[in-house]
Amino acid sequence: MDCDFDCREFDRYRIDLPYPKVTVTEENKPYARLISGAYAGPGSESTAIAQYTFHNHFTEEYPDVFTALKYITVVETTHLRLLGDLIKRLGLIPIYATYETNTYWKGSYPDYNTEIGKLIAADMQGERDAIAHYNRLIRQIRDEGMRELFRRIIMDEERHIEVLRPLYQKYR
Repeated sequence: MDCDFDCREFDRYRIDLPYPKVTVTEENKPYARLISGAYAGPGSESTAIAQYTFHNHFTEEYPDVFTALKYITVVETTHLRLLGDLIKRLGLIPIYATYETNTYWKGSYPDYNTEIGKLIAADMQGERDAIAHYNRLIRQIRDEGMRELFRRIIMDEERHIEVLRPLYQKYR
């Protein structure tokens, strides 16, 4: 199998700053429950990965969009891994569910538009929803290390909007 991953291209879809290391000295299941929504809720990293993957099936005739969605998906996977690790260190198992509502992740969460303009618009909305969710976590969680991680993730989500906006303008 050929590898089509280009690290230089990938760097266009993320912020070139390290993710803060979060020190967890003791379990904090209430924080883990809050974070689980960003991990596997309706506007979560899990939803973003599924949505971008689905949308990418309908972008092959638009190479610029196809490439953007491919690499943005990898960035979102990094966010998922970081959140899952944090949930685990806080004392819960990072399952594909929102502990706050005891709701498992659902395949109905992603957007299933196949029209190029609509799918890009849905992806930008997903990024805005994720940013709003992380800002809510920043207000709810008092641990500065976790807040810094959420701020860093927001930077990537904002970059995704910067990448998607001109594509939307081009193809809407």
